[in-house]
Amino acid sequence: MIGRRGRVLIQKTGCSRMDHKVAYSAVSLFLLSVVLFSFFSYYLSEVTGEDWFSRSGAVMCLVSAAAVFRLGRVQQTEIARILHDRNETDREKLEDVLGSPSRLHQLLSIAAYIIGLVGTVIWGYGDLVL
Repeated sequence: MIGRRGRVLIQKTGCSRMDHKVAYSAVSLFLLSVVLFSFFSYYLSEVTGEDWFSRSGAVMCLVSAAAVFRLGRVQQTEIARILHDRNETDREKLEDVLGSPSRLHQLLSIAAYIIGLVGTVIWGYGDLVL
C-alpha cells in the first residue's frame, strides 16, 4: 500500500514462512482442483452430450491467472518484509529472493503457466475434441 507521500506502508501482519506455506498449499490445491474439474467436465460432456469441456478451459485460465497473481503477492510480501527490517543479513536475503525464488515457487509458477496455456487450448478447441 502506498501512503500520501509516496512511501510504501507495510501492513503489520507479521508475514512468516508459515503464511507462505499456507499460500503455496492453497495455490497447489486450486491448481490440482481445476485440473480435476477439467477431467470431470470432459466426462460430463461425454455423458450428457453438452459442451462442458470447453467451458472448463475458461475456468482453468481464470484459476491459473489467480494462482500467478497470488504467487507474485507472496514474493512481494517477502520483499516488503525484508526491506522493512533493513538489516545487512536481510539485504542478502533480498538478493536471494530477487535473484531466484524458492524451488516450490518456481514449480508452482510453471504449473500455473502450463495450466493456463492448456486451458486456453481447451477453451478454444475443446468442442472439437468431443
